[in-house]
Amino acid sequence: MRAAWRITWKDLLLRLRDRSAFVVGILTPLALAFIFNLVFGAAIDQGEVTTLAFADEDGGEIAAGLGQALAGLDRQGVVAHETLADGEAVRSAVEAGEFQAGIVVPEGFSRAALAGEPAALEVVGVVDAPTVVAIAEGITRSYGSRVEDGQRAVQAYLTGELGGPDPSRIPEIARAGAGAAPLVTITHLEAADRVLDAATYFAAGMAVFFLFFMVQFGVNGLLDEERNGTLVRLQAAPIPRWSILLGKGLTSFLFGVLALSVLATASTFLMGADWGHPLGLAALIVAVTLAATSLVGVVGAVARTPEGAGNLVAVIAVGMG
Repeated sequence: MRAAWRITWKDLLLRLRDRSAFVVGILTPLALAFIFNLVFGAAIDQGEVTTLAFADEDGGEIAAGLGQALAGLDRQGVVAHETLADGEAVRSAVEAGEFQAGIVVPEGFSRAALAGEPAALEVVGVVDAPTVVAIAEGITRSYGSRVEDGQRAVQAYLTGELGGPDPSRIPEIARAGAGAAPLVTITHLEAADRVLDAATYFAAGMAVFFLFFMVQFGVNGLLDEERNGTLVRLQAAPIPRWSILLGKGLTSFLFGVLALSVLATASTFLMGADWGHPLGLAALIVAVTLAATSLVGVVGAVARTPEGAGNLVAVIAVGMG
């Protein structure tokens, strides 16, 4: 075992002196993770909810229900809204890019709904934001369906045969139908978020990808020993032959653990990455490094030259990194 540690120590010093391990295992993956997070991070981290503009030009009881529905969605964190003075203000704000979509309740909406006449809600949106516009349209359709339920209730009462219609109760029935809860209510359940944030995602991805290139130093070291003729001397030395393979394997394993540990620490402080509990992270680093070392170790049994080993490791890294 002492011979294996000496071989490992020699290889570690050799790679640290030429700085190749630092460049491949730490500097390159950290730089790429930072660049990818800077470019694509905003597309992945969509933590803010959509904000819609809202204007109630009607001021009636039926129109007020839509504002209450938006307030409820705001409290649940589904969608936020900001109330503006009128429809023209909503259109101007959307056109200026302050909002991607807005909802306008036109004047006379409540009167038309209570009278059983067609009543329309207006959605203003940006062409380049179809998702936000679809959200606004979904909210208006949902509330419009409830208003239609109220109108159907009025119609059913007027066509009823028990006691005849009472015109004085038409507004009351319409309000009750529009304000009543639907027969089927769709709600959302809070689930645990198991999705990595952008900084952690890119840092972990780059770290594992370049881990395969990092652990190849042990394999390449064995092939370099064979090409330079020193492997024969090691085999002739009074040490077990397994200590040579173990020493090269320990070199790859220690380089991998060191690289992942430094990357996890650096990305945490420089990029705000969240790698989780330290004990779980330590187990993950050891497991991933052992797996990568084992896969790259197979390359040592197949490749004939360090260059060939490098090419095979690149294939493995792209396919499994």
